[in-house]
Amino acid sequence: MLKRLLGRTKKAEALAPARRCGGCTLAACATGCQAAVLLMECDGEEAQRLRQLGLYEGACVKVVDSRNGMLLEVKGARLALGAALARSIRVLPMGS
Repeated sequence: MLKRLLGRTKKAEALAPARRCGGCTLAACATGCQAAVLLMECDGEEAQRLRQLGLYEGACVKVVDSRNGMLLEVKGARLALGAALARSIRVLPMGS
């Protein structure tokens, strides 16, 4: 019974940051983080190109690397974004 209770608190703690967060920029996400795209605040042409590549509002992404810009996994494909572009995309972190 204790294992069950402790397991619930660990699960709640793991989900807590995502629940408290009202959204942040994609650039703020760490390597391994999964997130849902909320808003694309970049230029219209850039936003349209990203949508064509599968990065659109509601899409789930995983941060593969965040050292120099962002390397994302989107629908099984990898997509590299510069740091400025990553700062213009708002996401909701869903954990790792």
